[in-house]
Amino acid sequence: MIQRLALVGPDGAWDAAALFVYYRKPLVGGYWYAPRGPVVRSIDAIVHFITALESKSLPGRALFWRIEPPVPGSQFPVSGLVRSHAYMPASTLLADLSPEEKELLAAMHEKTRYNIRIAEKHGVTVRTGSSAEDLDAFIRLNEETARRDQFRSQPSDYIRATFEFLRARGMADLRFAIRDGKIRAASFEVSYGDTVTYLYGASSNAERNFMAPYALHWDAIRSAKARGFRYYDFHGINPESASSPYYKHAWDGITRFKLGWGGERRDLAGTWELPRMPVLYRLFRLISR
Repeated sequence: MIQRLALVGPDGAWDAAALFVYYRKPLVGGYWYAPRGPVVRSIDAIVHFITALESKSLPGRALFWRIEPPVPGSQFPVSGLVRSHAYMPASTLLADLSPEEKELLAAMHEKTRYNIRIAEKHGVTVRTGSSAEDLDAFIRLNEETARRDQFRSQPSDYIRATFEFLRARGMADLRFAIRDGKIRAASFEVSYGDTVTYLYGASSNAERNFMAPYALHWDAIRSAKARGFRYYDFHGINPESASSPYYKHAWDGITRFKLGWGGERRDLAGTWELPRMPVLYRLFRLISR
């Protein structure tokens, strides 16, 4: 089940909006979750949106609302909310594409520039794709990456459905780094507004010393800039402080890789829950530990 909620201002314009998805849980009921939502016009709108949620009935035997507004964590009002572990990344890295290419390169870590040259030296090339065969290839490589690095990826059917839905609307691309005719790295990008987001990435177990992911991202950055986008979003790094509840030591390596490209770290509000049935909610939290 899904429901779309909007907060309408005095002028009739939407001040906040979110798409909530219902997740059913055994024994204690479910919850409504808005990934990266609500989107808002101002911080004040978040306060009004939360107030509206407090007065709205929870359909479907739900225990709480879960929200993840994409606003700075330092500005987020937390009164009445309970922090949850992050579902969408609580911190990200945005590369501003407005400078010239030479300036973008200069802002990178020296090792990142070196690895871009290594990939070029070894003949790594990059292409985009959107065919059914390309999508199959990306999914196979993503599954290989998840096995190697021992993380739980989104289900392949979910990735397939997401790409097909967004691609039909001109919002998704696949990008492949290739050497000697074989795919060595790949990415799933989403384009919206002024930003291209690196949503999912994968790499081969073979020939990792040829630095295919560096060729992949440099091509993606140059392509996004050439198409007039303002930002390249690396989508997911650790918060700056290791004491943050959203810090994951397993992300240390990927965070170093992404920070090497330069850009601005943005720490967002994170994931929060608005309980409506306190006793059952505490039971849910206990079971979910």
